[in-house]
Amino acid sequence: MLKRRKSIAVLLAALLTLGLLLTGCAQTAGTPDVSVSPSQSASPETTMPASPEEETSPEASAEPVELLVYSGAGLKNAMEAVKTAYEAEHNVVITYVYAGSTQLISQIELSGKGDVFIVGSENAYNAAKEDGYASDTYYQVAHHTPCIAVQAGNPKGITSLADLAKEGVTVILGDPEANAIGQTAKKLIEKNNLPGINDNTVSLAATVNEIVTQLASGQADAGIVTYDNVHANADIEIIQIPADQNIDQIIPVCTLTLSENPDEAQAFVDFIASDAGKALFKANGFEPV
Repeated sequence: MLKRRKSIAVLLAALLTLGLLLTGCAQTAGTPDVSVSPSQSASPETTMPASPEEETSPEASAEPVELLVYSGAGLKNAMEAVKTAYEAEHNVVITYVYAGSTQLISQIELSGKGDVFIVGSENAYNAAKEDGYASDTYYQVAHHTPCIAVQAGNPKGITSLADLAKEGVTVILGDPEANAIGQTAKKLIEKNNLPGINDNTVSLAATVNEIVTQLASGQADAGIVTYDNVHANADIEIIQIPADQNIDQIIPVCTLTLSENPDEAQAFVDFIASDAGKALFKANGFEPV
């Protein structure tokens, strides 16, 4: 009897154990597998590769290249437009030095540095090249055409270069030792045999911009300037000089032999001489070459 009870107890224990095991297996089979690999555990936003727009390119993160550009004062409006357009598309900072061509060459010599040279005449380029500062080649950018500027209303009735030599007419010219327009005015006087213009000259200005300022303030009756400098000035009237009497100037641009950034300097020169660069000059009164 005792043996029979023990057998029943053992059988019940075995059945109970089997029931527990079956219950555990059922629970395990119904429970989803929540274990994932490390790459699966992150959210999609953190694992997706950045798009090209989101990535920072080496060029964008690099420090901008600084270019020092020596420019004739009469080219300022066009060159400021060039600066705005170029800096918007390139990792470059452009700094200008504006002055007459002779003064620019002196500053290049004194500073011993610079990247680009652009002035109002090829004679000025040749002078810089002879001194060893301008590169061997240059681009022609635009015409820098001389004209006669008179006060608004033209009170002296000036119509020609010959009128500048008449008694009672006062004239302002550029300094031939300082700027391109002064050198050209000197040649115009010689070409047209009008020494009386020199007799009537009351001032020699360091830049073409100074001639315009002095004329607008009534310090003289007329001056020889360039069309681009006065075409939009309401205080000045323009008298064109006939082509057979005139001496057209061409604006050259080149890199400097002193440049520490020759590739970037050449790229800037290429832009100035491109159709886009010449269009900016045209918008500021220059006729492109």
